[in-house]
Amino acid sequence: MDPFINYTAFPAMLYEAIDQNDEGFTIIAARVTYDLLIPEDGRARLKLSPTQSPLCKGDEHYGDPSKSSVMCESDLAPYKPGTDIVINATAYAPGDKPAPFFGAAVQIGEQTKTVRVNGPRVWRNGLTGWSLEPPKSIASLDLRYEYASGGLYEVDGKVIASPANPVGMGWYPPEYLRQCKKTTLPAPQIESADKPVSSIGEIVPPEGFGFIGRGWQGRIEYAGTMDEAWQKERHPLLPRDFRFDYWRGAHPALQLPHPKPLTEIPVALRNLVPASDVPNQAVIFDIPVETVFIFTTTDKGLGVTKDLLLDTVLIDMAARKVFCTYRVALSEELNPVETQLRYITVDDRKAQQEKVAAMNPDPASHEFIPLPPSLMTSVKKEKRHG
Repeated sequence: MDPFINYTAFPAMLYEAIDQNDEGFTIIAARVTYDLLIPEDGRARLKLSPTQSPLCKGDEHYGDPSKSSVMCESDLAPYKPGTDIVINATAYAPGDKPAPFFGAAVQIGEQTKTVRVNGPRVWRNGLTGWSLEPPKSIASLDLRYEYASGGLYEVDGKVIASPANPVGMGWYPPEYLRQCKKTTLPAPQIESADKPVSSIGEIVPPEGFGFIGRGWQGRIEYAGTMDEAWQKERHPLLPRDFRFDYWRGAHPALQLPHPKPLTEIPVALRNLVPASDVPNQAVIFDIPVETVFIFTTTDKGLGVTKDLLLDTVLIDMAARKVFCTYRVALSEELNPVETQLRYITVDDRKAQQEKVAAMNPDPASHEFIPLPPSLMTSVKKEKRHG
C-alpha cells in the first residue's frame, strides 16, 4: 500500500478493495463534519465543525444489530454509483399539537420524499378479518424503520421475517396469524403518504429517511448470486453479477446522481423540528460540494489529480450535524508511490486558480501547485479566452 499523506483537517483513510472482475483498486475516503445552525425562521446554514468526526468504520445500530435499524452505515465502502441522502430525525406534529396522523417531508433539489406518521394503532380481528383501527393522537415520533411495516417472528421453532424490513412492526405472516389467539395486534406507524398500508400480511417497502438494511429486499439483490456454485468456485470473492448499487444505503427515493463539483445541494425539511424551535417547522439550507481532491505520484514520476466525489450525506437533526463523505477510487494499474489528500476552501478557489495559471506554465518556476480537474477546467478556459 502506497504512503498516504492527509494535508486536510478532515479524517480520511486509504484502503484497498477488489471488484467482481477480481480487479484491485485503491480507495480514499474523507469525512467532512458541519454544525447545522437553525435560527427561528428556519433559514439554516452550515459551518465547518471545529471538531471533525472520524469516519464511521462499521455499521452503528440504534440497539441490538439483529433487532434495530442502522443509525450510521460504515464509510468504508469501495464505491457508490450515486449519492445517498440520509436523515436521522424525529417527526413533529404541526404546531407541536398531538394529532392522529401528520406528514413529514424532505426535498433535495427537485426530489421530494414524504411519509405519513400515525399515532399508536392496532389491527383488529373481526367478522371480515383483520382491519385497521383509527390511530391515537401523538405529538412526535422518531423516524426509524422499527415503526415502519415489517417484523420478525418465531413460529414452531421457525424464524419468519419480512424480507423488506425484519426490524419493523405491524406485518404478520399467515403462519403467525393461524396460531395467534389475540384479537388486536400493533400496526405500523410510519407509511407511505401515497400508498398507506392496507393489509396485515402485505409485504411493503419500509418508509422513512434512514439507512436501508444491507440484507433487506430492494438492496440485497445487488449483492449478486451467492449459490452453491459461487460457494465452491469463488468464495470469498464477489459474485460475477455483483453490482456496486449494493453499497447505496439510502432509501431509494433519496438516492441521487453525484452532485457536480463547485455546486451546492439545496435541502428543505418539513416537520423535522418542533414548532418551539422553528414556528413554521420548515428548514432550508444548502450543502456545499467541497473541493477535496488527491494528488498522486506514480512510479513513472507522473502527477495525477482527481476530485473526490460526494457520495454520502448524513443529516442528524437531533445533533444538529451534517456529515459528508467524499470518495475516489484508483486502479491498481496506476502504481502510485504516494497519495496526498488536499483541500481548497471556497474562498481560496479563485486565488489558487490564478496562481496555477501564472506559475505552472512558467519553465523558470520550480514550484508546482496541483489542482483538481474541477478547477483546472476553469483555468484552461481563462487561458483560452485570455
